[in-house]
Amino acid sequence: MNAETPLIFDIKRGSLDDGPGIRTVVFLKGCPLNCSWCHNPESINPGPEVFYDAARCTGCGNCGKLCPSGALRRVGKRYAIRELTELLLEDGAYYRVSGGGVTFSGGEPALYMEYVGAVAQSLFEHGIPTALETCGYFDMADFGRYILPYLTILLYDVKLIGRPEHIRHTGRDNRVILDNLRALASKITVIPRTPLIPGVTDTDENLSGIAGFLRECGLEQAHILLPFNGAGERKRGLLRHP
Repeated sequence: MNAETPLIFDIKRGSLDDGPGIRTVVFLKGCPLNCSWCHNPESINPGPEVFYDAARCTGCGNCGKLCPSGALRRVGKRYAIRELTELLLEDGAYYRVSGGGVTFSGGEPALYMEYVGAVAQSLFEHGIPTALETCGYFDMADFGRYILPYLTILLYDVKLIGRPEHIRHTGRDNRVILDNLRALASKITVIPRTPLIPGVTDTDENLSGIAGFLRECGLEQAHILLPFNGAGERKRGLLRHP
């Protein structure tokens, strides 16, 4: 479990796609998986990175101060727990009117159990519902201790049901992911999701296998299929590691 203050690479306000109602989504940097299709490649490495867009660079030479064209942009900022909580509470009226709340995403927010749990607890105490988008690769005992008590909804990715395919395309075995989903299915509202990656996750064999597994967990009716997002290919070409 990582106890440090994570880098947050985006805070998206007014989202309608990451849980019910109007939501603010907090994107934390760092993920245990390395999916070949990831549309947010800047979310994988937990450390600092920059985006460099040569097509927008004017050669002004001011990179050391501030890039006026946006060609050079640092990825990630650290927020103290209180600072982030106060920022998220600013949209409380929108959450209450719409039945929305705050969603933690990434990357993998469960990499930072204590940090996310502390923010979620503070929001919970203010009556703000919280959701978490996860790849499911985490320690179940720590998750149950630090985060689960303060969550309303879990948006849970089930990408590939076959173990060899999962290892090949994400770099990790899926046993922990599937075991965690089994354990959580009866403890919280879980919305399983599968990204439709052409020729990888969208095969009949994979989707039928996932459907069978979700049926065993009592979650088949909630299954969401996510359309392929190809933005990651261009972003990978822009990432630079200091």
